[in-house]
Amino acid sequence: MEIQIDEEKDPDIFNISLLFADSDYTEEGMPLEKGGRADKAGNRYEINCIIYELLKVLDETNYSIVIEALGENEIGTDILVTNIYGIKEHQQCKVRNASKEYWEISDLKARSILNTWNYQLNRDRNRQVALVSPIGCSFLVDLHDRASNTNGNARDFYEIQIQGNSEAFCKFYRNFCIEMNLDISEENDILKSMDLLKRIHFKQMSEYSIRESIYQKIEFYFCADRKMVYSTLISFIIDGDIWGKEITAPELLDYLTAQHIELRLMDGDKRVIPQINAINQEYRASFKPLQEGLIHRSEFEKCVDAIKNEQALIISGNAGYGKSGCTEAILDYCEMETMPYIALKLDRKIPHKNCETWGRELGFPGSISYTLHSLSKNKQGVIILDQLDALRWTQANSSEARVYGVD
Repeated sequence: MEIQIDEEKDPDIFNISLLFADSDYTEEGMPLEKGGRADKAGNRYEINCIIYELLKVLDETNYSIVIEALGENEIGTDILVTNIYGIKEHQQCKVRNASKEYWEISDLKARSILNTWNYQLNRDRNRQVALVSPIGCSFLVDLHDRASNTNGNARDFYEIQIQGNSEAFCKFYRNFCIEMNLDISEENDILKSMDLLKRIHFKQMSEYSIRESIYQKIEFYFCADRKMVYSTLISFIIDGDIWGKEITAPELLDYLTAQHIELRLMDGDKRVIPQINAINQEYRASFKPLQEGLIHRSEFEKCVDAIKNEQALIISGNAGYGKSGCTEAILDYCEMETMPYIALKLDRKIPHKNCETWGRELGFPGSISYTLHSLSKNKQGVIILDQLDALRWTQANSSEARVYGVD
């Protein structure tokens, strides 16, 4: 799709082409005070769990999180985490188990944890569940490890890896199967128990350790004071009107940027987001708008329609006709809609060899399209290639021209 611009002239223009491709206890086993203080301690632990997972979004371990999800995702779920591979993990955060120092099968049953796990795990194979708590559940951890390290034979798993242990351990497994509506006399049900156990995680994190981990990540990823960043993230969770919504890196970064908090870009950093931000900032710094600001053009509306319809387009026109201004309006639109984008000037970032090699030279894990997809997933993304006409293909590099579709 090509859009020709031939309206008012903008003196600050470059030639451009566009391609869119429930809690009773707190600190370390100490009893919580009853009433409001107990609630606050439980809420504090859950908020720290949320912050921990939010930082993993910036770490690019998580793709997104949802706080207090709605519908089926709400059942037995405090935090819904989606990792970079699209696996969804339903997390429950429990700061204490009444006055006990560990979790027993009866506790998991009494709090309907096993029941909700069974529901979520049977929805599809791309779901996992997790209990996050300062106190342990060693039998559940051992069952997960054994189910993850077995030869896949149901009888070997039950007779060697289960029955070859203490009676208390065997009883825990049998009761687990009962709560999951499984019959251990049936090989298929044993196999199903193995599959369920592989997708059940117990994450034991003390209140101290999770807080220290949060502080370490903040100091590593941000230039700002850690207490200010921590308080900003708490405000985002409590006052940001984000519950029930999927939070990805662009939404979180937009909020942090509005609070004047920027990510640190470090040498050798393998994360995609800081590298994209650096490239986009370099691109936008080259544009000098008119004193009156951007001129609204009807071509911009056509560009937005093309983006919404997932179409590729080229903006063309004579020098000074407003192509760069139109592009800047598109970038403003992307940021307003929290739509990931990558903007490049091809006279500065010259492509050669192939798309993957060029992407790696730019600091990405692969091609530009692969990199943007890793950030956008099920959202739309925009790739802007500026100064396409600055490339002068000769016979010596015509093979590279074919790679980029210039022939």
